[in-house]
Amino acid sequence: MSASMSELFVFGAGASHASGATPLGKDLVWNYYEDCSTWYEIGSNERPSESDLEHKRKEFSDFGEFLKRIKYRYPDLSEISKKWERAMNAGETFIPNIAKTYYIDEIMEHLIQEAKHKNEVGLIKRIAAQHITKTSIGRSNGFYKKFVKSLKNKNRENISIISFNFDCLLRDDLDDQIYFDYLINFDEIDSRRCFYKAGRGIPLIKLHGSLDWQWDSHSDIMTLLPDEWHDGCGGEPRIFLPHENANCSINRLWEMAADLIKRTEKITFVGYSLPEYDQDAIKLFQSNTHDATRIEVIDISQDIINRYKTLFPESHLYGSVCDLSNDGIVVPAERT
Repeated sequence: MSASMSELFVFGAGASHASGATPLGKDLVWNYYEDCSTWYEIGSNERPSESDLEHKRKEFSDFGEFLKRIKYRYPDLSEISKKWERAMNAGETFIPNIAKTYYIDEIMEHLIQEAKHKNEVGLIKRIAAQHITKTSIGRSNGFYKKFVKSLKNKNRENISIISFNFDCLLRDDLDDQIYFDYLINFDEIDSRRCFYKAGRGIPLIKLHGSLDWQWDSHSDIMTLLPDEWHDGCGGEPRIFLPHENANCSINRLWEMAADLIKRTEKITFVGYSLPEYDQDAIKLFQSNTHDATRIEVIDISQDIINRYKTLFPESHLYGSVCDLSNDGIVVPAERT
């Protein structure tokens, strides 16, 4: 007879990118216009119509405002801002070439260190939410769907998940009655999410928040939405970008995650680079794994797998270079 081992899956941006084409960290916000703009309506002069151009300006007004603010903060980026304005006015594509110094995680670090950063952070969070949500629309989401199917009849005592992603691509399968438990005490639950029951389902800990968590800053009420947050929802998405301090309810999730890591026999990291800037995440796993913990790393990059070997030198660690969008399925292990 076989018995299920206690196993923890950890999903990073690489998993969601493979499943739903959500942006990787280097592209987040910066590629918003290119990833989410649609074909322009062509006018009688065989150029994009002025009405459609105006519609696009409104649709991407947050991104335009972001570029205006950022070019004053970082003069080196002023040319990128000008190129985007020209592309928008002409109805052309725009693919910025951004140095790592200006990735959103780097910009966030600078903003958080300053006293006056609230407006910029809020703007970046809105764009990030829109970027992630829009890129996943109409995608097959094949990897996550297959993974969820593999959880049928699995016991919540043996399987748990930690996700560092904001997206809602990893979702319940109502047909097979496979449910997830965020381990969050929501103040309100949207009626369209009536099937959600705390304490039922496989634990899914989202340490950076989630786009289906809506937060009202005035009332401090958090609502579980049926789908991702968008502008019409009101409030704001309860997500935490790199270097941003989480609130008390999210901090409790980190404590729960530490307990899960201590109790699990095998941890499978999927598409997660364990980035150097996220020292809290590195400490979380290094402090709570033990000599008997088996660690598997599945990523498209051998360099990422080698990085894990330096972070967990004493662990029983092995890795697989795998293109998640094409190669099979990651499933819970069985042991005899």
